[in-house]
Amino acid sequence: MIAKLVPQSRDDLPTEFVLEQLPMTLGRCDSATICLNDRWVSRLHCEIDLIDGSLMVRDLGSKHGTIVNGIHTKHAQLLAGDRLSVGMVTFEVVLGTAEQAADDSQELRKRRPR
Repeated sequence: MIAKLVPQSRDDLPTEFVLEQLPMTLGRCDSATICLNDRWVSRLHCEIDLIDGSLMVRDLGSKHGTIVNGIHTKHAQLLAGDRLSVGMVTFEVVLGTAEQAADDSQELRKRRPR
């Protein structure tokens, strides 16, 4: 399974974060796997992991909470199309297979001007 977090309306972030080596942490500090420059994000805000084949998010005691589809949560399963909000950053969860990722990559190459 290929999992990505795609930031929504943030020009200062990469277009996507591929969740490769799980568990991964999101936070404000340099030791977080995904470091977010946002004062509303805790140093280590939340963790994403693959548990029993399901992509899960767990809040790490953050001050402002971890939000999935508009609901504050301590832990939740992440499904394709879900919205994960951490501080002022909202991500769309994209899930797929390695085959779909290869197809996406080929499609991007076709669209890229030369």
